[in-house]
Amino acid sequence: MAVYWATEVFPIAVTALLPVMLFPMTGLMTGKAVSMTYITDSSMLFVGGLIMAAAVEHWNIHKRIALKLLLIIGTEPTRLMIGMMLPSWFLSMWTSNIATTAMMCPIADALLKELQKGESGTSEDGCEEEELTNVNLKQLDPCETDLDTEIAVDSMRQEEGHMTSLQTKSAPSKEHIQLAKAMTISIAYAANIGGTTTITGCASNIILKGLADEIFHERGLTSPISFGTWLVLGFPVSLLIFFALFLWLTLYFRGCSCFKKKKGNSEGIRDFVKKEYKALGPVTFPEVMVIVLFVILVTLWVSRDLGGAGGWGNLFKKKYVTDSAAPTLVSALLFLIPANLPAFFKSKNRPLSVKPLLTWRVVHDKVPWGLFLLFGGGFALAQGCKESGLSESIREALTVFQDLPVWVTSLLVALLTSFITEVVTNTATCTLVLPIIAQLALGIGVNPLYLMIPTAVATLYAFMLPVATPPNAMVYVLGYFSMSEMIRAGCIMNILSVLILTLGVNTWGAEYFSLRTLPVEFSDLELTTVMSFNNSVTMAT
Repeated sequence: MAVYWATEVFPIAVTALLPVMLFPMTGLMTGKAVSMTYITDSSMLFVGGLIMAAAVEHWNIHKRIALKLLLIIGTEPTRLMIGMMLPSWFLSMWTSNIATTAMMCPIADALLKELQKGESGTSEDGCEEEELTNVNLKQLDPCETDLDTEIAVDSMRQEEGHMTSLQTKSAPSKEHIQLAKAMTISIAYAANIGGTTTITGCASNIILKGLADEIFHERGLTSPISFGTWLVLGFPVSLLIFFALFLWLTLYFRGCSCFKKKKGNSEGIRDFVKKEYKALGPVTFPEVMVIVLFVILVTLWVSRDLGGAGGWGNLFKKKYVTDSAAPTLVSALLFLIPANLPAFFKSKNRPLSVKPLLTWRVVHDKVPWGLFLLFGGGFALAQGCKESGLSESIREALTVFQDLPVWVTSLLVALLTSFITEVVTNTATCTLVLPIIAQLALGIGVNPLYLMIPTAVATLYAFMLPVATPPNAMVYVLGYFSMSEMIRAGCIMNILSVLILTLGVNTWGAEYFSLRTLPVEFSDLELTTVMSFNNSVTMAT
């Protein structure tokens, strides 16, 4: 499966189905037992989150937020980059980083076009003749993303999008090209970073929660990872990396006159943003209701488990109500509340039919259903490793790391995972590597979350190559960046992100989640590993 996921011989969602066939045929697990691993509580949590995100996208709330933030931040060239980064970072916490990038890139493209209009006739004589043509973007399913960038470009060009071509009679100036690079790359990087902020922000976090729930449940424990508790670690780390990204990109494009304030261009861009925002029209009843339901959902998520301080989850039987309950309730309301409800209170011209806030057709088209098969394949693979005894073998083999400080081990696994993800999709990397890292942690006698958290989060910190994440590919095909330029810009971000993540995990993260303490329920595993290791040493002697 690792080879198939890495090479994409089959679509990775299809590869994830192989355990259903192979495990029963080899006598490892029954077909019923394998199939039961494919839908878990974490999967249902992700379903609810994506349905909410589909509603936000359907009513263009994400676009309204992005344009409003641009107007607030300002449209001077010095502020355009942060104006692209902030909406991308915030929106990707709640919607997929793919959808966020697909929405922000057309906005950046239109702003760049307005800038180039203002520069026409003032370009430097020595600038290179270069024609910039932007291709259309679509929301790529991570389970259908081909590692070949050319194939991804072709598939994007087949769909009609909102982006316009930047073909102009006059060649763009060097400063314009540099600004285009800064704006577009900041969108992809900020979307990747924002996805790690919440537990539902990216597939890797869901895989982490699902595996952690399983490991702790086997010992009669409740996993400390929930939507509310994750924010304690995820939000500060994401915020710090966001600032590091802004500083690094500003430094990377240092000395570039593209960031100099140009009054005429700034006013033209602001007028354009105002026009686009006005084109959305006034805030409608469906938008208000979706925002209200979104706020209710986040409130329910955060307040269910306040990390030992109680929460509404305590009103029910212990361990029965989880984070998947809130999005399921809100999702049902999206299909129940009429979008044209105010019209029913009119005395005349009442509508004859009821149209809900969200229809199943919209959900069917916007939700990447292949991800759930990928989750299930990973959970099935982890269960197969346990049933076959491979987990014990891995645990014993990895005891060589027990002499290293734990913080060094967490740094190494995060750094290694980050660079592996450059050539293998982040969801596949997390699915493959996380069960091994869990066994490594248990093998050296530390809390499994101590190594699992940095491993899962680091799969989003792959900024060097287009194949690493869909946002990287979507920005690369715009044509502003060469491969070498993207590697240079992304390599430093890989390292900075992992260092900040390691700092967060080993400071306030370790204290809040008690990562430095291995629960007593895991003590028998530690004892078994130590005895097995000592026996091996004795036999060798």
